[in-house]
Amino acid sequence: MKPFKFMKKYVVKHVGPLVATVVSMLALVGVQLFAPWIIREMIAIITGEGASMQSMPQITRLALLALGVYVAQGVLQFVRSYMAHVAGWNVVADTRRHIYEHLQRMSLRFYEDQQTGTLMSRMVNDSDMFERLIAHAIPDVTVNVLTVVAVIAVLASLNWQLMLLSLIPIPMIVLAMRGFGKYVRPAFRERQKELGELNGTLNDNLSGIREIKAFTREEVEATRIGDHINRYRDSMLRALRLMATFQPFVGFASSLGQVGLIYFGSRFVLNQVLPLEDLVAFFLYIGQLYQPVRALSGAWEGVQEALAGAERVAEL
Repeated sequence: MKPFKFMKKYVVKHVGPLVATVVSMLALVGVQLFAPWIIREMIAIITGEGASMQSMPQITRLALLALGVYVAQGVLQFVRSYMAHVAGWNVVADTRRHIYEHLQRMSLRFYEDQQTGTLMSRMVNDSDMFERLIAHAIPDVTVNVLTVVAVIAVLASLNWQLMLLSLIPIPMIVLAMRGFGKYVRPAFRERQKELGELNGTLNDNLSGIREIKAFTREEVEATRIGDHINRYRDSMLRALRLMATFQPFVGFASSLGQVGLIYFGSRFVLNQVLPLEDLVAFFLYIGQLYQPVRALSGAWEGVQEALAGAERVAEL
């Protein structure tokens, strides 16, 4: 069963918090676009012809508008974060109840081939990933993607040629994200599998500690637990190595957009194709563009990690 299809029946039961999350995310994207526009207007006022202290009432209005923008941004971030957590933990609770009810219906033959700790790991550790997906990964991906689209639209309205030159690294990042998803989800899945086996063996040993002591198997069992610990560590490091490779690449590709803007933006201003205030706004909006692009790398990592856990729960 596909992870998203499996989760859908739990998610639809908590539409209220999810709607509040989506609305606050859309509003947050709109609010974030105001700050660079305010700076652009301020520069246009103080560098324009006839600029003097008589312009201070306009500057004061812009400052009050900026204050309102930042207050609204803080409120919307709270609503988005809290409502997403409400939905996420409700889904986790429903999933865990369903898993336990499902386990009670399984035959005794099923339990002959299962370790108690492994089943507990699937119920607790793997289902815990749902909260990360609903409360963190999906909202972060959504906000960042919407922000990128909105910023591109604003940049195109300022100067579409400079906008295209600034977006040259984006296809590289998209291809990198696709490759990252292809390799990292199996790595996270392997990590969750090793964690389940470690929990299973540890549960068996602690439950049978009297027998281990009676037959003086302490060293043997310590070695076996150590092997599981090492395999879990190695699987974790494999996933972390992929993450450590992906994130610097996204950061470097993002910086290429800034480099292009420095070169081509300066030429446009010197050739009087672009006003200075628009170039400053470009720099501010480019920061808003590539910051979510870089954040997408971390959010995408969370999506792959959560889907790996969802796959293991769906199997059960």
